[in-house]
Amino acid sequence: MSKEETRNATPTILSIELGEDGIAQCSFQDVEANCAVRNIYVKVINQDKQITLVVYNNVLEAFADCICKYDVSFKMSKLVPGSYQLKVYCAGPGMKYDEKYIAYNGKINIAQNKKTIVTFSTPLILPEN
Repeated sequence: MSKEETRNATPTILSIELGEDGIAQCSFQDVEANCAVRNIYVKVINQDKQITLVVYNNVLEAFADCICKYDVSFKMSKLVPGSYQLKVYCAGPGMKYDEKYIAYNGKINIAQNKKTIVTFSTPLILPEN
C-alpha cells in the first residue's frame, strides 16, 4: 500500500454481544477482499477460554482488479461471560492460514447483554490465494 492508501485505510472493527442464551451475535466491519468475492465466512474455534476466528472467502472463479470492503455477521455459541484470549486469522480460500496472517492476538472480556468492541490496528485484508 502506498502512503496515501494507508492514510485512508479504515481499521476493521469486531463487535461481540453475548445474549442470555449463551449465543453471541458478532460482526466484523470493513473487512477488505477482492471485489469478486461472493461470500466471506468465519470459522469459530472456542476451546479452554481461547477463541480463534478464521476469516476466509469462497474460491474465486475470476479476480477483479479492485479491493472492496465487506461487513461480515456471524454467531458464536456456548459462550459464558468472562475473559478470553482472542486470535483472529485471515485465510485464503480453503481456510489455509498461517501465523504470519494473524490479524489480532489479545485478551478480551465478554459480558452478558453488553457489546464488546475490538478495533484492529489495521484493516483485515483477506489474501487472494
